[in-house]
Amino acid sequence: MKKTLIFLLSVFITYGVTHSQTNKYMVLRSSPSYTLQLNLNYNQSILELSGAYNDDNQSVTVYDGETFGADKGFGANLISKIALDNRGTFRLTQSISYNRLLTYTFGDKTSVADNGSATFNCFTGGLGIEYNFTPAYKFKVYFGTEINASLINGETRVWFENRFNPPPTDSSYKILNSFRGGFGLMAGGEYFVSDNFGLHLGVRLINANLIGKQAEGSNDDKEFKLRDAANPNLKFAGDKDKSFSFYSVMAGINFYFGVKTKKYKIN
Repeated sequence: MKKTLIFLLSVFITYGVTHSQTNKYMVLRSSPSYTLQLNLNYNQSILELSGAYNDDNQSVTVYDGETFGADKGFGANLISKIALDNRGTFRLTQSISYNRLLTYTFGDKTSVADNGSATFNCFTGGLGIEYNFTPAYKFKVYFGTEINASLINGETRVWFENRFNPPPTDSSYKILNSFRGGFGLMAGGEYFVSDNFGLHLGVRLINANLIGKQAEGSNDDKEFKLRDAANPNLKFAGDKDKSFSFYSVMAGINFYFGVKTKKYKIN
């Protein structure tokens, strides 16, 4: 019995010494050299693009060229990010986006006082630079800016009650493909789940028509390009330039490439 206890004690001591000498390591991961980001967007129009108030379209302001008549919308974008330095602090961004802006996001509102509506499609490609405030951390906070080019088209409908001369006036117009140049601002955060995958939440502001505004055609046209330049004598143009601007709340996923892992022995 005594020999058995001595044997068990020696085994326990040997195990303890061996276990205490197990090597411990600290693992460090670099920022990805390349990030591919896929987002879904919820959009909100601002400035002159916004033309619905209290859930009611304003056909008069659209017809007179004061607004475009949109409100909210949805969309998606694909953003590529290339690290420009070893730490990943600066990243070159390239993006392609589709955003849809509507007077009524979910169906038509036929019970409101004004049955007018507007729908716009905005296809955008951008090139920009991004600053990553926390490149070495799992939660990466960034701010970026871009220049972009957009193709805008859609349709608009104006409705006037004509109380003293029924029936109401109800006219639809088609917005033809219109090319514009603009800029964007982005901010958000990425959560690094693994070496190859992450989550993203951010906001993006787009001014799609800083460059290239125009207002052409005649008042008899049923189809015309976006009338965003001042032309007081032309329907839908108005007496001042209009901004086609909106912001997006973005939520999506990241795919990471080029993450390097290093182990450092700490005992």
